[in-house]
Amino acid sequence: MQTFLQDIRYSLRMLRKSPGFTLIAILTLALGIGANTAIFSLANVFLFRPLPVKDADRLVAIGVQSSPTSEPDQASYLDFLDYKQAPVFTDMTAFVLDLVGIGSNGRADRTIVAEVPSNFFTMLGVKPFLGRTILPGEGDQPRTGNVIVLGYSYWQKRFAGDPNVIGRTVSFDGRDVTIIGIAEKQFHGPYSIVEMDAYAPIGMKDYSSNNNTFFTSRAARELHVLATLKPGVTIQHAQTGLQVIASRLSEQFPETNHGQTVRVFPEKVARPDPGSADSLPTVATIFLALVGLVLMVACINVANLLLARSAARQKEIAVRASMGATRFRLIRQMLTESVILAVAGGVAGAILGMWVCRALEQLRPIGDFPIRFGFTFDWRVFGYVAGVACASGILAGLAPALRTSRTNINQTLRETGRGLIGEGGRRHILRNSLVVAQVAGSIIVLVAAGLFTRSLQNAESIDLGYNPRNLLNVGLNPELQGYDRPRTEAFYREILRRAKLLPGVESASLAYSVPLSYYNMGGGVRAEGQILNKDERAPGSTRNLVSPEYFTNMRIAILSGRAFTDADASDSKLVAIVSEALAKRLWPGQDPIGRRFTYEGETKKDAPVTVVGVAHNARVADMNDPSRLHFYLPITQAYQATHVLQLRTTVPADTLIPVIEAQIHDLDPNLPVYDVMTMEKSLMGANGFFLYKMGAAFAGTLGVLGLVLAVVGVYGVVSHNAASRTHEIGIRMALGAHPGSVFALVLRHAAILVSAGIAIGILAALGVSRVLASFLVNVSSSDPITFLTVAALLLAAAFLACYIPAHRAMRVDPMEALRYE
Repeated sequence: MQTFLQDIRYSLRMLRKSPGFTLIAILTLALGIGANTAIFSLANVFLFRPLPVKDADRLVAIGVQSSPTSEPDQASYLDFLDYKQAPVFTDMTAFVLDLVGIGSNGRADRTIVAEVPSNFFTMLGVKPFLGRTILPGEGDQPRTGNVIVLGYSYWQKRFAGDPNVIGRTVSFDGRDVTIIGIAEKQFHGPYSIVEMDAYAPIGMKDYSSNNNTFFTSRAARELHVLATLKPGVTIQHAQTGLQVIASRLSEQFPETNHGQTVRVFPEKVARPDPGSADSLPTVATIFLALVGLVLMVACINVANLLLARSAARQKEIAVRASMGATRFRLIRQMLTESVILAVAGGVAGAILGMWVCRALEQLRPIGDFPIRFGFTFDWRVFGYVAGVACASGILAGLAPALRTSRTNINQTLRETGRGLIGEGGRRHILRNSLVVAQVAGSIIVLVAAGLFTRSLQNAESIDLGYNPRNLLNVGLNPELQGYDRPRTEAFYREILRRAKLLPGVESASLAYSVPLSYYNMGGGVRAEGQILNKDERAPGSTRNLVSPEYFTNMRIAILSGRAFTDADASDSKLVAIVSEALAKRLWPGQDPIGRRFTYEGETKKDAPVTVVGVAHNARVADMNDPSRLHFYLPITQAYQATHVLQLRTTVPADTLIPVIEAQIHDLDPNLPVYDVMTMEKSLMGANGFFLYKMGAAFAGTLGVLGLVLAVVGVYGVVSHNAASRTHEIGIRMALGAHPGSVFALVLRHAAILVSAGIAIGILAALGVSRVLASFLVNVSSSDPITFLTVAALLLAAAFLACYIPAHRAMRVDPMEALRYE
């Protein structure tokens, strides 16, 4: 222990003697460790940190696959009741997300509510902060349980933390319910990053939805299912037990459950839902690997600095060795210095990483959900940073320590110590190898950044099937203020009439949702008379409810048939407009106009709709799938209280926000509006360009960081190499060498190193980039433009880095150089 403390004191003293070197080394490591801290903190939120609930280590999420190639999805309520019988779980619960209006004192808020079975809080071990939670059996039957539990944050925001709210009556989509409790502070809900405003009994689902099939149809798959494994039961065992039930349901209900399989995931990898379980760990691994490469480049930079510094410390090392210091003691001393640098860099990097996390907290996918990342510097982040810092110190210091400790005592004490440690042509091999590795690592990071950036550019330039420019969206739901259907429909007719008369408005329309929003409707569709084979299921399709002006307003082309008209009223024949993709799927090679089909979720059981038009395919629910099956219904024939008013403008769309809000509040001063934004801004949401932009921004930042560190490393090696050859350069110039040849000599050495690094990096990047293929849009993982651009960029940057030392070398005064050392 005493010698260890001596090593620390000596290291601190030596680092204080070289403040410039110390500061540069710490900052270099801080950049690499800071990037790692930020990415790991994000992964911690999604993958590593358990929910603050009972038995979190045994908590699993259950996903249902309709076919072997489909993504795991939610379950139906009826299937959930059957799955609860599986003997492999101690308990099973669920939740369904809903947008609900909670009103009090004449003002309503649109809130995100989790509607849950009565065992939800008891299974998860969530205690009330105030009041009580849902009692056993309370609200488990449809249209029962007129109570709610508020989330802690919503209670603070909406009711200012007033404890007297317990027992107060508030409106729940216009129906009276009683506040019975406040959820404990640390529980923010079961759905990752989206904080729940309230929790209601699942029986309230029948009130908050105009679709009454939730409790009666196995095709209504809206339920997120959680379960707690029995002690000793593995995930594979649980999955096998559930599949026995799923196979039985497949035989009993072939129309809805045929071919259905059940998958069980640890809850931590199924965030925000089971559909993410296969992709999210892959994305996290990719970005952790990229920041690992950036850290490697930073460590190589510090290693090169330590190698350069070791040349000036040869005599010191020789003297210590001559006085009896063993090679192990010398290595330990030098590793202590590098670890101290890494610890300081780790502290600075952790501060930088948490600053980045605080900035990320301000980022929001478009929408008014109460998003909460909840970054914390918990023991996982602390352990990761500590481990990365120690590993960085050893990685950066080991090679210089091994190299320096092999010094020849007699030769070093006799000579002046000029040059690097080592003999002959091998003396630069280590530093040169490190630079090649540094450039290669930077190439991999830059290629990933380039592919993500190209993917974002392609995504932003694809044909959406509609024109988002000069379009303003305004979200409305009169039910938040207790409107019934006739009053709601009258309100929409009036606000649409007023909107069309506003100066600067070219056209206006109403829809249930906007393309690529965070909510839509969907279900299976079947052509009239179609008989499915035993092993076939009805194809799934999304749908929207729109007013007659919608297609003209959105610039969605009607390819055949007609658009909706005012004659398509609630008391007229049920009609629909289908997308090209849906028409080809249901009636291949046939004219779909006049044909009829049914769809799941229709409240009028088996009521077919007649196709009156075919619309151009549009990216409405999936940015990556332009041929997603989709159809449109008249907004008058399929009632929903939630609408989006869309205005096509001849002026900048956002300038009309105060104007249209004034018109709405003239009709009802207390009616809240939400998601008021331009369509172009709306497309930046989670289902639009948000994830592409985030991926490109992360990868681009890491690419720039890797490039800067690589350029600094190349500059340091070339500069040190030129300085160590000052005597040789002086002799060359004294013998008549032209300055240009000296310039070329220095550049040639750098060009060989950089070219070797680029070649190795490109070969490695070709293999690594294949992992990214599924996350790219219209760009190959071996895209030649990206690879050539990255190589050219690094070559240009390296040339600029080499120019200063090369230019300095060609201006060496031969007489001064001959007197050098």
